[in-house]
Amino acid sequence: MQYKIMGGLNTMELKRCARCGKFYASDVEVCHECEKKDLADLSKLKGFFADNYISGVSKTEISASTGISARNLNRYLGYEEFAGIYIPETDFGTGVEGKKAEGKVSL
Repeated sequence: MQYKIMGGLNTMELKRCARCGKFYASDVEVCHECEKKDLADLSKLKGFFADNYISGVSKTEISASTGISARNLNRYLGYEEFAGIYIPETDFGTGVEGKKAEGKVSL
């Protein structure tokens, strides 16, 4: 979500951090304070796929194994670098299986 603040001839775009919800001015998806957390989570997720990935593993299992929240995991799976990874569409906590999807999966 972006907001524009007009002040004279200058325009500043504010975004809402995808991780913590704070407003910030930058061209990245998360605020400066959350950037390191995102990088750590992404490193864990890449490590999981490199070391433990078994076709058909659920998002619930990935979240439990890595400690990455459902919200952030879903966001990361929408990134292009994870586009070729297939994960069964499962509701977190319910175990309800759906169709297989590529990349971002709805919760």
